[in-house]
Amino acid sequence: MNSVKSIFRILTSLAIILWLLSSCQEKIEYPIEPEIAFQDYLYLLNSDSTIDRGLLILSFTDGDGDIGLVDDVDTLPPYDFNLFIDYYEFREGEWKQLVDPSSGDTINFNGRIPMLTPAGKNKNISGTIEDTLFLNLFSDYDSFRYEVYIKDRALHESNRIVTPILLKP
Repeated sequence: MNSVKSIFRILTSLAIILWLLSSCQEKIEYPIEPEIAFQDYLYLLNSDSTIDRGLLILSFTDGDGDIGLVDDVDTLPPYDFNLFIDYYEFREGEWKQLVDPSSGDTINFNGRIPMLTPAGKNKNISGTIEDTLFLNLFSDYDSFRYEVYIKDRALHESNRIVTPILLKP
């Protein structure tokens, strides 16, 4: 019986030590405005071994976890897009944003990030966002880049990042 009490005391002591150690972990807190950073850009091969798309990879953080749109619900401005990507080409010695000749609008690759809000009390969130973008294969210019930012559901705008110079394959 004494050995059972000893084992119980040891297990209780270990449980208390583990609980104390886990409660000492520092909780990461991010600002409520989302923040993004460039991670990578990968060219994607088609089934015929040609490249006409690229994969833009970003990291993100958000302190209140309110990133994302709900399909079939969030469809009208300002909730039609939450990923904003402007396309630039290096032309005649400067970076120029492309303009659609038929409409006069600038060309962009705006998109939608799905709902990412975590369950539970702690809404701090971090992760990666990947977006597949078609390449402008009809351009005479080979150097391009993207300017990117996101907005959360409270319409907080993230920092704006510019990708490194990318080259058409």
